[in-house]
Amino acid sequence: MDKQLKSERNARWEAAFQEDENEQNPDDLINRRATIVLEHFIQASDVVHTMQPWHMYRKWNERLFLECYKAYQEGRAFTDPSQDWYAGEIGFFDFYIIPLARKLTEIGVLGESITTSEYLSHA
Repeated sequence: MDKQLKSERNARWEAAFQEDENEQNPDDLINRRATIVLEHFIQASDVVHTMQPWHMYRKWNERLFLECYKAYQEGRAFTDPSQDWYAGEIGFFDFYIIPLARKLTEIGVLGESITTSEYLSHA
């Protein structure tokens, strides 16, 4: 949710996967790539329901909505999630989920056992 952290993470991704490999120390490059891949796995684990089949997404998204709505009703949240939930989800997919799924597909570290292109397709 933090835009600055997302920007910094994107910069690390660029440094690890977009720069000329010949200009970097091979050990540094391997370590940089491993670190950024782990960061992206951690991100994905938090939102993996958005990259699963529709029924799984609905199940977990409904639970999240109900949790947020209860917090609003109890005065623990300032905004009513029912007012902009749909638009918020669209933006979340456009700017966070789909780019993350593309990166996971791009790096291909999960091999054949887990098809990350399925994650992108579901998202």
